[in-house]
Amino acid sequence: KQWYQRRVAITAGDEMRPACEEHASKKFDVFEPVEYKQQVVAGMNYYVKVRIDNENHIHIRVYQKLPCYGGSKHLHGFKHPHEGGNGPIEAFEAHLNLDDEC
Repeated sequence: KQWYQRRVAITAGDEMRPACEEHASKKFDVFEPVEYKQQVVAGMNYYVKVRIDNENHIHIRVYQKLPCYGGSKHLHGFKHPHEGGNGPIEAFEAHLNLDDEC
């Protein structure tokens, strides 16, 4: 079960690359999810630490809707390296709404 949860979280991170690049207004040479935490809500929040170069990371918050609502994933939060993205992964408030249907 644990390997499956890890795979789902890492996949959620990978799927958010275009939205992250749009939010950061730059293309990342590297986009490698390296750590995650999850939180059960009315759906699932995934907090994913993503390596974006040799020294820096970002943190993203990905919300996945319940299967009965389609199970789609949406980027709900983003922390730049200077905002704590290089620190330990932890839950943070959603501050993005990049998808009107959320």
